[in-house]
Amino acid sequence: MTPTQKYSEEKDGLKNARMARILEAAFSLFSKHGIDTIAMTDIAKTAEIGVASLYRYYETKDMIAIKTAVWAWKTQKKNILPELEKDSYKEKNGLEQLKVIFSLFGKLLENQTEFLRFIYFFDSYIIRQKIESDRLCEYEALIKTVQKLVFKAIHKGLEDGSINSKYTSLENELYFTLMHTMFSTIQKLSLSGKMLKMNSLESEKKQIELLTEILITGLTA
Repeated sequence: MTPTQKYSEEKDGLKNARMARILEAAFSLFSKHGIDTIAMTDIAKTAEIGVASLYRYYETKDMIAIKTAVWAWKTQKKNILPELEKDSYKEKNGLEQLKVIFSLFGKLLENQTEFLRFIYFFDSYIIRQKIESDRLCEYEALIKTVQKLVFKAIHKGLEDGSINSKYTSLENELYFTLMHTMFSTIQKLSLSGKMLKMNSLESEKKQIELLTEILITGLTA
């Protein structure tokens, strides 16, 4: 490697580290306060870089929001995929695989409330800003990689008989019903689960366990 190549590599490494620091700062701010209330100056200050430098990497707050969402999902994939790549998981029938997937939602609620809050704020921001779907291609592609794993479990369950055959022609609808139900529940709990006294009567973990039981029972009925 020539001195020029080494310098270029070090420069690229510094640039990537700085971009990652910006996204981490944005994620921290967005997940706590929402996206609308955060200014570029807030992100620059938290990331400990100049505002001019911030604009060199990300021209608008919309761009930072989208890139932060991509970064957040990539981070979560690192937590999700290892569990679904184990031989013990692959040996399970489709229904049992869905149980494992549902258990990951409980872990998300327990350990990744910032992620859940951020996704809520991000979805709302995208709709309000009317950001075109073409700008969300990378974000959507990441979600689809997780979606494929759930679809695979559903399809396997229908093939091996662990999931009721009445859902055979409804795989797509079944996926969205299950995922929206689980995700919206843990998201709600992450945002305001303990807001009222009555919400403390049952632990969040128990609520997810009960929801899992209800969904699994419904799939076999």
